[in-house]
Amino acid sequence: MPTSETLLAELATLLDKQQLHELNVRYCMGVDRRDQALLTSLWSESGSIDFGLFKGSARQFCELIALDNPAVRIAHHFASNELFEIQGDIATGQSYVIGTTVNVLEDGSLQDQLAGGRYLDTYIRDNGRWLFASRLFVIDWLHAQNTLADYQSGIAAAAVNGKSSTEDIAYRFYNKR
Repeated sequence: MPTSETLLAELATLLDKQQLHELNVRYCMGVDRRDQALLTSLWSESGSIDFGLFKGSARQFCELIALDNPAVRIAHHFASNELFEIQGDIATGQSYVIGTTVNVLEDGSLQDQLAGGRYLDTYIRDNGRWLFASRLFVIDWLHAQNTLADYQSGIAAAAVNGKSSTEDIAYRFYNKR
């Protein structure tokens, strides 16, 4: 039978892992909504990222990724299959990621892009809060095709449409509570 001390330690580890999971979710939301303030709040002061197209300071990455990008109409990321190893106030983790974008090509046509890969992360706990210290994006596969989506009819025309900005309905939803 586990002791109460063992159970408390296991519970603390589970809470840490939940906080790391939510950090990953907030990162995906911040990138998809181009929310610089949210993204910046997720990184340690000296945080760094290697995203392939960008390698350097997390602060600079947060500024760049939040800029309006006319070549990307919308982005959507999913992080899953997370595995975290925690040692005190330092943790490492791997999470699988699928990212979808609708890209505007030079001729004005739209392209759906689906990329799959992994994030290899180092985290640091600062004042009781987990933050990214470093992040490496590893791409495992990529698929692109001209879009077949029709955003003017069907469910796309009838449902509330997401936005690649902090004007997305989720911000109003969470702020009204």
